[in-house]
Amino acid sequence: MHQGPDHRFDMAENLPAAWSGQAVIGGTEADFLPAETAFAFAEAFDRARTTTDDQIIEFEIGEGLRRHYFEARMVSDELGVTTVVTDRTEERAREIAVATLLREVSHRSKNLLAIVQSVAMQTAHHSGSIKDFLDRFRGRLHALSSTQDLVTESNWRGTYLQSLITSQLTRVGHAILPHVRVTGQNPLLGPNASLHIGLAIHELGANAIRHGALADGQPGQVWIDARVVHPPDQPPHLVIEWQETGIDVAPVQHEPHFGTLVLERIVPLSVGGTADFRVEADGVRYRLNVPADQFES
Repeated sequence: MHQGPDHRFDMAENLPAAWSGQAVIGGTEADFLPAETAFAFAEAFDRARTTTDDQIIEFEIGEGLRRHYFEARMVSDELGVTTVVTDRTEERAREIAVATLLREVSHRSKNLLAIVQSVAMQTAHHSGSIKDFLDRFRGRLHALSSTQDLVTESNWRGTYLQSLITSQLTRVGHAILPHVRVTGQNPLLGPNASLHIGLAIHELGANAIRHGALADGQPGQVWIDARVVHPPDQPPHLVIEWQETGIDVAPVQHEPHFGTLVLERIVPLSVGGTADFRVEADGVRYRLNVPADQFES
């Protein structure tokens, strides 16, 4: 584009779709640019004419998905100022996406480190020996790592519940899978719900192998069911239920310390839901209610 000394445009080629040639030719900056942008454009024009130095300004036009980012380079000449405007929208969008991703990765990394620190401290507090601590902490750390892999593979969308169950129980022990029945719906859990529900499944699976239905010599079975319920006048929520049956040892001996704390308090609090954990003479029952903002049906 070219402007004469009076700021009026006398030449314009290859204009952006948002600008019409009729509005540009014969007009000034204020005739086709937003007021704030027009003022900056006019100031840069005046500086180019006064100093004869090239001027570069950046400006935005539009809103939301229709927002465009431009760079204008102004060069003074004997008849006025020639301006070359370059559309930087795609480049700017990439920069914004990268910056957003880095902030998200930093945020999630800090959250994950906080979870690991809490797990380490609580596991140490409830361990009777260094070996006991290492065995339990290693299992919980692997549970978090496994879930993190699933979340990362989905570009941070989360993971499907049944994939999470399979991943966690496989780490606990391949041999137990034939004794586990999974039914119901298969929602996509968000990243936060994936991490904490994965930890709950690990605790339930590890306890079932040590003390419950999946321990050596036990003829028990595990049934995991998930369903989205729609209570009247309330938002929908996900109900995940774990049931161990067929245990011939009464009462059931279950880990009474950190594993119970994870199931009853840490996991439901972290997802904004509620939980009910019961150890009974004939089995173990765990019910977790997950609010709608933590999953997609």
